[in-house]
Amino acid sequence: MTRSNKAIFDLAHLRPTSSQSTQLNDDVQAILDFVATLSQVNTTHVSPLFHPLDLHPTWRDDTVTEHSVVNELAMLTDSFEEDLYWVGATKTSEASS
Repeated sequence: MTRSNKAIFDLAHLRPTSSQSTQLNDDVQAILDFVATLSQVNTTHVSPLFHPLDLHPTWRDDTVTEHSVVNELAMLTDSFEEDLYWVGATKTSEASS
């Protein structure tokens, strides 16, 4: 499937100036040329890679680091009951009635 660059710009909600359009056209063409080059490579015996380098992220332990403020919030209003904040009647639009 091919799309014009104008169609691509419309899909991306881009409104480039004429000079930006020229640069974007060149950039899109460079990407398409690169993909065409990659698609010529024989990858029959190549396993997919998650990342080109064998990196392992260093995640912090999944522990709670902040304290609960529910009790402090409850002290601020009478509309707090059973760990819930009770909201009064709200306006509804005429369209929903």
